[in-house]
Amino acid sequence: MPAIPATAGLLDSIVQRSLDGALPNATNATLEVVCAWPVSGQYGPGTRVLYYASIAACIVARKQDWIRNACLAAALLFPAVAALHGIVLASLHRSGAVDMDVYGAFQLCAIGVLTAPLTVFESTTYFMSTGRNIIFLWTILLLAGLVGLTVEFLRLSPTSCPPDDPASLFWATSGMFYYNSTCGMTCDASGPFSPLRQGAANNIYVIPTPHVLTFNAATLLAAACCIPAILCLVSTWIKVLESNWEIFARKRQSSDGGDEQPISGTNGATPKQMSDIAKTVRAWLGCLEIPIITAAVLAIMIKGEMNFFSGPVEYQTEPIQSIGESP
Repeated sequence: MPAIPATAGLLDSIVQRSLDGALPNATNATLEVVCAWPVSGQYGPGTRVLYYASIAACIVARKQDWIRNACLAAALLFPAVAALHGIVLASLHRSGAVDMDVYGAFQLCAIGVLTAPLTVFESTTYFMSTGRNIIFLWTILLLAGLVGLTVEFLRLSPTSCPPDDPASLFWATSGMFYYNSTCGMTCDASGPFSPLRQGAANNIYVIPTPHVLTFNAATLLAAACCIPAILCLVSTWIKVLESNWEIFARKRQSSDGGDEQPISGTNGATPKQMSDIAKTVRAWLGCLEIPIITAAVLAIMIKGEMNFFSGPVEYQTEPIQSIGESP
């Protein structure tokens, strides 16, 4: 019966195709690379640890003036410089190349814009001091830096490495990247160039695209961090106006007979009762706000540190023991 062997051969072919489609085949995937300047020493592990410690000290020891002032200065300075750096990176964008300092600037700005304004807003120790106006302007600066970083991340796009390139072949067989290959890109001392990377810092390499915190994920996170910054600016401004109004109302109430007088147009509500209700609502909102912001800060910090110690981002970065030395 000739139909049986033909049918069997057809079935074998269909089964083989199904197996080929089901099994993972690295040669069918495309290796995506970027031409990048490595993370500079100003965003090294020592700087990041010092920054995290300063923020923790500002929160834990906010009652101690000498600790609070010193740590608050450091906690505000690091992200402010990173925000300016983010604005400059977005202004001096170079097509075909990536400055990996965008990850360092994002790490400092994102954590700073979530922790410092919330600390000032929730703590009377910080809010009732004259430094709250500086925090307000500082938050605006970080918001501008995050917007610049969002634009910069949005511009970044990887390049597909040719399938016959040694890097693609080595990656397909071992799952590791061959860093000595350029994947057909112009990425060496002859270009690209950046005014921010001159002299000993002009080293540039072809690396695989970051996989722990991708460009798209960083874009979404940077844009998402702008929302709490805007809300904090609005909330701080409203709280400042409320504080000024309470001072004015207290003086007026003292002349009218105190805050126990019923408010006209209400069912006997007094200013003191309304103030107590507002404080209760703020307390409940704070119980929700603080855990959410804390979880977001820890998530960004852990994910960012995992990204910094991943292969593509860590490649050719300056070791902590040789910061300041020429390569």
